[in-house]
Amino acid sequence: MKRIFTIIISVLVLSNFVVAQNFTLIPKLSKIQGASTKNVIEKNVNFINKSNDITDSIFNYEVIEVSMPLAWVLSICDPFTCLEGSGVVGFKSSFIKNRNDSGNFKIDFSPNGTPGNGTTRIVVRSAKTSFADTITVEGKVWGVAVKEVKQNKEFSFYPNPAKDELFLKYFSKESFQVEIYNILGSKVKTFTLNGGQANVNIEELSNGIYFLRFKDDEKVISKTFTKN
Repeated sequence: MKRIFTIIISVLVLSNFVVAQNFTLIPKLSKIQGASTKNVIEKNVNFINKSNDITDSIFNYEVIEVSMPLAWVLSICDPFTCLEGSGVVGFKSSFIKNRNDSGNFKIDFSPNGTPGNGTTRIVVRSAKTSFADTITVEGKVWGVAVKEVKQNKEFSFYPNPAKDELFLKYFSKESFQVEIYNILGSKVKTFTLNGGQANVNIEELSNGIYFLRFKDDEKVISKTFTKN
């Protein structure tokens, strides 16, 4: 008899729990990522009111966790609207969704050029039944500074042909000794490329074809220009 009573109680509790689940959040846990050059990395979480009670239409939510680098900005839009100041712990608001209606929570991390990891958790609760569920979004942002240096570390100069002066650029914090050779292979001028750029007077050179050459670690960089 005791066992039957226990089973009955368990079934009743389970039934009440199922009925109490009057909305769904999909997905509840999200992991998003992107480069630090992106304006935002974002996630949409779908909210659906599945209540059988037509009066069960008011839902409250609260931001209970925000963990992210200081440079980041978090923004949260509920299924009804976007509100200023939503990306802080303790922020509370509410929205209305009638039975069988749906909408999206939109969670944005703005990294502002800063790599790192961020997490936010938002509790959503029915005002009528007090049933609650939680949205968790984890963001990962990687830096692209090294990649950008490699892309910009190219030796360039202008004008070509040149008459009196050359303007050179090479993205590096180091200084390099640059040599100019004539077409016969004789060195005719030496100067320093410092801070990534230099202006070189070539007025004294004769008209003809010349070679700019310098060494960065084990890499020899050489370019041709014409003096008119």
